[in-house]
Amino acid sequence: MNVQQYVDKLFAGYESNADMEDFKEELCSNLQERIKYMEKKGMDSKEAFKKATDELGDITEIANQISNEKRKEYIENMYMKTKNYLDVPHIIGYLLAGGLLAIGIIFTLLAFLRTGDPVAGLGSLIPFFILPVCAFVFLGLTQETARNFPMPWKRALVYVAAVAVILFGVVIFALTFFVGELGLEEALGTLIPFVIPGSLLMAFLVLTEKNRKKPWVIEQEVNWAAQVGDQFSDPHTATKFGLFSGALWIFAIALFITFGFLFSFAYSWLVFVFAVAAQLLVQAFMMSKK
Repeated sequence: MNVQQYVDKLFAGYESNADMEDFKEELCSNLQERIKYMEKKGMDSKEAFKKATDELGDITEIANQISNEKRKEYIENMYMKTKNYLDVPHIIGYLLAGGLLAIGIIFTLLAFLRTGDPVAGLGSLIPFFILPVCAFVFLGLTQETARNFPMPWKRALVYVAAVAVILFGVVIFALTFFVGELGLEEALGTLIPFVIPGSLLMAFLVLTEKNRKKPWVIEQEVNWAAQVGDQFSDPHTATKFGLFSGALWIFAIALFITFGFLFSFAYSWLVFVFAVAAQLLVQAFMMSKK
């Protein structure tokens, strides 16, 4: 086995890239120079080769570093830059939808300024609000991102249909209630043929949705779940977290009751918001420490 074959075998398990090839070439050159030096000192070629390779030691750490750096660079360039996935049709679609929405907002403001009636521009919601929102939904679902593959356009159109029906029902309700001057009960009746079927269709789509996440995202989630599982499988850590959670919520309930009687129950519920935030922060701290 010559020097080149030895180095190629040594790096057989690593991905090939420019940095790795340069490192291999430099390593071959150094080994050859070392072998020649030993041969000049009187060693035969086999003995010099063995001594030179033994002196080389474990270079897998350097090789791993080079390979990982290249892999990191590849991921950052190919996955983490979302602008790579914005093709021309999507860019044009986003611009047109944004422009149509802006026109609708301007028309609504003009109608309000001219009449002084805040509901005067409700009629412009159908062409200038529903259509852009549906366009944004379709473009967002069919666009590849750093984390997800694009959704097939036929299924995306079904999502658009569900959103359009729901929004149309909401607009009809607003027009009936504010402009038509009907009662709330009559106006709510307009939601039944639009919002309920649209919501059922949306629920069906969400429940039957396939996983569009990219492999690196799935692997990242699996690793994260494993880390969380390892952390809370530790009895000591789980006990600490359980005791803290129990004490936190007992304290939160006591504050809720106290503030409710002293001030008002209309605002005392905010205590639970801060309690949830505190628990999440402690959990994040424990995970980062782990």
